[in-house]
Amino acid sequence: MPEDMTTRSDSISVIVADDHELVRYALRTLLEAEPGIDVVGEADSGEAAVAVVEETRPDVLLLDLRMPGIGGVEACRRICEGPADTRVLVLTSFDDDEEVFGVLSVGASGYILKDTRPEAVVQAIRSVADGQSVFDSKVAGRVINAGRPNGEVERTIDPHLLSEREMEVLRLMATGMSNKEIGQALWIGETTVKTHVSNILRKLGQADRTQAVLTAVRAGLISLRDDSPRD
Repeated sequence: MPEDMTTRSDSISVIVADDHELVRYALRTLLEAEPGIDVVGEADSGEAAVAVVEETRPDVLLLDLRMPGIGGVEACRRICEGPADTRVLVLTSFDDDEEVFGVLSVGASGYILKDTRPEAVVQAIRSVADGQSVFDSKVAGRVINAGRPNGEVERTIDPHLLSEREMEVLRLMATGMSNKEIGQALWIGETTVKTHVSNILRKLGQADRTQAVLTAVRAGLISLRDDSPRD
């Protein structure tokens, strides 16, 4: 019995929401071949996604933005405001600034595009389930700019609020790095990184990494650019 409980708690439960049956089949096939990931349901509309999340309460919802009915943004809002502790990862073919910014602003943990490599999709799900955020850096900067009236920067946060080390961690968070990757880049332990991340969230008044990065960018503390350094 204890072994079964451990296995179950270590497994990541996933719902795949996309209105194309072939896409759902491909994603299910990809994910079911991965150890520690269980696809526990599918949905072909925004309403269906909300219903199946309420019924199964998965760890991660892999959500397409453009679906029949209420669509992905509204589905994300209802799920993030609902009782299920489900993290939403958007997987879409579109990089429309307004839609992506909208889904992040209502609580999505990140987004990736459908041209992402299969192994990167799997890693994104694992990262989101682990409480991290995943960004597609190619469009992140444009999304932030779309949220500013007349392109103006909102400077409502004391630029000295975060320590120098916290700023370093925040910049790497904005590139989508995991805690482990941040630790390797800064030559510090993963536990130390988690402490810095917790302090950043507390100081910025946000509950997750995605919203913290959005807040920091809109306040002018950091910037997201398409030419961000990559390993």
